Amino acid sequence: MNKLIRIKDFSYLIKINKNIIVDTWLENQIVKDIFLAHQLSLKIEQKKVFIDIFESIMGSMQWELSISDSSTTDKFLNILNESSFSTNDFFTLFTSLKNSIILFFNIEGLLSFKLLKDIENNFLEITKELFIKYEQMNNLEPIPTVDNTNLLNEYKKAVDLSTIVSKTNPKGIITYVNDKFCEISGFKREELIGKPHNIVRHPSMSSNTFQELWSTIKNKKTWNGLITNLKSDGRSYVVNSTVVPILDVDGDIVEFIAIRNDVTDFEQAKEQLSNLNKAMKHKVDELYSMAQTLEQQASIDVLTGVFNRMKFEEFFEFEMQKAKIQRTKLSIILLDIDNFKNINDNFGHDIGDEILKSITKLISLNIRATDTISRWGGEEFAILLPGTYLEKAILVANNIKQIINDHDFSLTPSKTTCSFGVATLNDMDSKESLFKRVDNALYKAKNIGKNIVVGEDELDKDF
Repeated sequence: MNKLIRIKDFSYLIKINKNIIVDTWLENQIVKDIFLAHQLSLKIEQKKVFIDIFESIMGSMQWELSISDSSTTDKFLNILNESSFSTNDFFTLFTSLKNSIILFFNIEGLLSFKLLKDIENNFLEITKELFIKYEQMNNLEPIPTVDNTNLLNEYKKAVDLSTIVSKTNPKGIITYVNDKFCEISGFKREELIGKPHNIVRHPSMSSNTFQELWSTIKNKKTWNGLITNLKSDGRSYVVNSTVVPILDVDGDIVEFIAIRNDVTDFEQAKEQLSNLNKAMKHKVDELYSMAQTLEQQASIDVLTGVFNRMKFEEFFEFEMQKAKIQRTKLSIILLDIDNFKNINDNFGHDIGDEILKSITKLISLNIRATDTISRWGGEEFAILLPGTYLEKAILVANNIKQIINDHDFSLTPSKTTCSFGVATLNDMDSKESLFKRVDNALYKAKNIGKNIVVGEDELDKDF
């Protein structure tokens, strides 16, 4: 679950990771394509301007300054202007930066819904402000001003139609509510004026929230947060509230203005989305578990529980490449159960299967954790021994041969034995050439008497 992040933590993480985020931004293929189209190749000093503008944008997001006031803004916009960035290129560049920031906090596990919303909203405002300045730079003439005579009245009308507004005196007694407040709460204006503001307080709201609210606004600071309120008919609604203390000329609080937006549908949708995400995560976890199980089943020999031939091929390739890169040795043992067909024919396949499982267990108990045993096929097994010379691998094979020879399987009246071939990787080897030698060594062991170990160094000897 993603954690909520405070502005202090946000600032710190941005500060120490700015180079990572900017590199992610500038390495984005879309950004690189734009630079290429405009023949813009960032030199060290130009890249520093991009880092500086990033810091200025972050400062603006944290209310430290206006982006227009940053000394870097003009340098940055000049680079874009000299390269004739279009409107589309301009907004694409900043969308990519925003996405790089979002990606960073997502990877860190800190991308809460609130943080995402803050980044989106702030970036929209900052980008608009930068673009206006960029347009002025391109057009070389100021943007026409608008007659503001009726602007304030129109703005107030728009606020009244869309925003829930109330005023209280310093003791929290309601002195004013607009039409939108009455509409959403279900109370008439006369039922609200003169009453404590907790008339709309929902019982589910924690008292800690209101203690924090009052502590903040009594200290002459603005408070913002989500509050669940109560309608006159007992239903609830959720508002995003901003409470602002209004001061007189002496700096004393004369009233509080609360501005709210109804986010009930949004919060319900968010909760539904959260529940859906949980359900999807559960399903993804199930599918991942199934995929792991299927992958394991595809890699494991069902009867013996060791790796199958297909998985052995993967390990073989990997260990060979590692040995060649690290200039270390790699040996392979190939073994075959002697007269296994007779065991199946005379005592049945069930007995044969039990012998296969017993031999697998004996081998597994007598090799290192770094060695890999696989069922090569039928009654044949392959063992990879990383970092092992031929002489040592032959000793290992002889040890396993003796353990199997001495073991009482209690399944057949005759002894069960195995024959072994051993070979070691050389500089010229391919996977095929190494396996061919170990296979030839096993073939020789089977043909000269069985229950013996033949190393590749004995292939030319007569027995």
